[in-house]
Amino acid sequence: MDVEFKDLCYTVSPRRWSRNGLQKRVLKSVSGVFKSGELSAIMGPSGAGKSSLLNAVSGYRTLGVTGTLCTNGKPRDNHIFHKLSCYITQEDLLQPLLTAHEIMMVAAQLKLPSQISDARRLSTVEEILKNLGLFECKNTRTEMLSGGQKKRLSIALELINNPPVFFLDEPTSGLDDVTARQVLQLLRTLARQGRTIVCTIHQPSASLFQLFDHAYIVSQGLCVYQGTTHELVPFLSSAGFSCPTHYNPADFVIEVTDGEEKNIAVLSKAICNGKVSWTQTHLIPLKTQEYEKKNGGTTKQTDKQSLHFETTNIAALTASERKVDSSSESSLSDVHCPVMYRRISQVKNVSYPTSTWFQFWALFKRMMLQTSRSRVALQLQMFHHVACALMIGSVTYQNASDGNEMFKHVKFCMSVILFHSYTWCIAPVLLFPSEVKLMKKEHFNRWYGLNSFYMALTLSKIPVQILLSMIFLIIVYYMNGLPAEWYRFSLFSLTAITVCLVAEGLGLAIGSVFNVTVSMYICNNTPYERRNFSIMKYNKLSVIQ
Repeated sequence: MDVEFKDLCYTVSPRRWSRNGLQKRVLKSVSGVFKSGELSAIMGPSGAGKSSLLNAVSGYRTLGVTGTLCTNGKPRDNHIFHKLSCYITQEDLLQPLLTAHEIMMVAAQLKLPSQISDARRLSTVEEILKNLGLFECKNTRTEMLSGGQKKRLSIALELINNPPVFFLDEPTSGLDDVTARQVLQLLRTLARQGRTIVCTIHQPSASLFQLFDHAYIVSQGLCVYQGTTHELVPFLSSAGFSCPTHYNPADFVIEVTDGEEKNIAVLSKAICNGKVSWTQTHLIPLKTQEYEKKNGGTTKQTDKQSLHFETTNIAALTASERKVDSSSESSLSDVHCPVMYRRISQVKNVSYPTSTWFQFWALFKRMMLQTSRSRVALQLQMFHHVACALMIGSVTYQNASDGNEMFKHVKFCMSVILFHSYTWCIAPVLLFPSEVKLMKKEHFNRWYGLNSFYMALTLSKIPVQILLSMIFLIIVYYMNGLPAEWYRFSLFSLTAITVCLVAEGLGLAIGSVFNVTVSMYICNNTPYERRNFSIMKYNKLSVIQ
């Protein structure tokens, strides 16, 4: 599946409270095409618009994006395209307390149709782990994996439903040269099986740069080169920029275009801002009509043909077809994945591979497993509840028997309410941002819907909330000397647990809108202001009496 874009612009609007009201154009009418079977690299200096271009082409960012997006020469249906592509972020967003095999099985439950048997899911997961060199560490928690293993695991998660298009943001970031080469060799192998793989990379070494088939270089929002990697040096020479011998072409083009507006204008004009692809003999226009003529009209296929996507065994290809030295190939050369969708009609009729309740159950089990393995966090929460219960109980010890001390009863009730408000409002604010990152990636890649995620997130926390709250309430209820009646204790507990649920919902709402610093300020001051209002109201009533 070829991905083409024409006159693509991306404009960032200023925030409402910003003093600078000017809009910033990040991408300036760039054009280009990423072809199937090729490993394409988006390169450029820092702030050139690499990630913005990747986000705009993949559909990860739509606000402020204008232009024409096509697949196989036809206008793109984003609803269908999102089901046939995946986006892998720069940060490896993995559950640290789950093993590689457990994460893969959860992904298989969510991404493969519910009609598929568990045995087939298991065989698919194990085959992918073997082919990507992760089978030996399948029982290792992801927090113990190396950087290269985490990156391969992130790729393996998206290979389960075998999408024909991959977008990766800085896949070699934070990796050493050897590990980065292994990751790029894996991506090159996957591309040779017919996939379209596009990734951003800042400044690769010469050996890593040669692994790419296609390079798309941007600077200050303009395209300064589009074509094969081995023709970059001749293109620069034709434009008047001679790359020294034994010098990394990737480094040289970055140096030429980094902040040099005159050089950027010359190169962008030579490549028509991405509307043509340069070769040593002539310029190839990227217009859809020319592209169809070049490929014999393959873009005019019927719907039944346009999505037909078969994986092939890379080992069966000849060395000339692969263009990779045999020494650089490894056990990653035999990657097979099940083909789930073959026709557009199959994709249109399915929002998600599984039902909402199936998604909820899979996510609920994953979250409960994470909670059960967070032993240190559970122990700290237990200590926090017991210690606070003992302190509150010691301050209000046996006050319930004295009917004249009404103000002490109010302080006791407010202490219980404020404790639950602070505890269960601040915790989501600190933890929710990391969960939101993972949710955004998985939701964008069509793993599950938002309703399923929110239900699983909320219900998975209720058992821990009830357990810890009951421990706290039993201690303070006994130390305060309240009547040992089941009915009274039930109402007391129900009120406190309701406060927990409301506080957690408030924390999730605040954490999803503001950053951690602002959220902490809001959560710390909201219960405090409510407490002052309640005490003022009580004092006012006591004066009136």
